[in-house]
Amino acid sequence: MKDTKRLYIFTGKGGVGKTTLSKSFTRLLMEHDHEVAYLTFQNQSLTEGHKGTTKKIQNGIQEISLDLEECALNYIERRLNSKMIASWIVRTPFFRALINMVPGFSYLIFLGKILQMQNDNPRLIVVLDAPASGHALTMVESTTNFGNIFGSGIIFEDTKKMLTLLNDPDYTKIHVVSLPSLMSWQEAMELKAGLKERTPVDVDVTINNALYPLLELHLQELPDGLRQKALNEKKLIDENQNEMLCVLLHSLSQDNLTIESDLVGSLAKLI
Repeated sequence: MKDTKRLYIFTGKGGVGKTTLSKSFTRLLMEHDHEVAYLTFQNQSLTEGHKGTTKKIQNGIQEISLDLEECALNYIERRLNSKMIASWIVRTPFFRALINMVPGFSYLIFLGKILQMQNDNPRLIVVLDAPASGHALTMVESTTNFGNIFGSGIIFEDTKKMLTLLNDPDYTKIHVVSLPSLMSWQEAMELKAGLKERTPVDVDVTINNALYPLLELHLQELPDGLRQKALNEKKLIDENQNEMLCVLLHSLSQDNLTIESDLVGSLAKLI
């Protein structure tokens, strides 16, 4: 499979189906013999429950949920070569307040862990089910912010490496997921514009759960509300198709695993 990236980021408004879509995309890469991890961020601050990073094989997919405190501890331990000192630093009120108060600091730590994982395993592709909309913008710009803040030193060098990779179109690709509704589409386009201001990597919008193509031949038989919904979808897609990477049909299945499997054959453009 040509032009495969090392990091795929799926984001969008909550409820657009990005979790199912990103897991299905993980399956697509696995079918082409890639080593892939589906990854999420377990928490966004150190005040939330500390459960530790979890790793499991779920329905054939390697799922990793990163814990912020564990990732911070791991980063400091590697930099200072001392687990004891790292444990002390992470527990200090100042450090915890710094992570919780400075925008993007948590994402810097998470991204550092992702790049460490890929450095340890050069074959690993990460599919990141990223936080929704505004969080995604903060995540993408976090490395730039910290590079500017520190200017020199260990953190500066680390953020410089992250910035180089995250802004490399051969390394990273971002998918914004939208439903076929005007409000969801407008938010997706605003998110895409915001991301493109912050990174030169490809940012594409995918329409998920489109009903219209399934109902097109039966419009006159539908209840008024459902027919109007289908027509609204058609209008949105027709008017904006040049801005859409692809349109994914609504699945008639109620089982998430079946939906993931059904989607695989429609996701080649997302690579």
